[in-house]
Amino acid sequence: MSAKSSTSVAPTGDPADNRAYFRWEFKGTSFPCRMGKKEFEIRLKDLSRGGACGMVEEPFAVGDYFFIQLDAHTVVEAQVVWTRRMMIGVKFNRILTARFVTRLHEKAAEEAAQRGQEETMALLRKLH
Repeated sequence: MSAKSSTSVAPTGDPADNRAYFRWEFKGTSFPCRMGKKEFEIRLKDLSRGGACGMVEEPFAVGDYFFIQLDAHTVVEAQVVWTRRMMIGVKFNRILTARFVTRLHEKAAEEAAQRGQEETMALLRKLH
């Protein structure tokens, strides 16, 4: 990926880890993304009001930016602030509300539980 943003990324929060907000675990929940005309997904490890960490299928560079669709009504611009192979950390262009992040996490947890139940039932059907 190669699009660059002209905005700078300044550290916030604890200088030891650059985090200003609590991080919610998302355990691989996928969210659709777009960079120009290219569409892809990010599988989130965690998300906070100010950014996220997740896996992508193609390498990114620090400074790249793209859009993440968090729900049907919320798209945020994300700028890559670190990379480790196919794992990236991003900073959002705006701070999400605590209420929104909590609801997003609850929905992702419910969907993960439902997927787990479906996988268990499919396994049980195979055993019988």
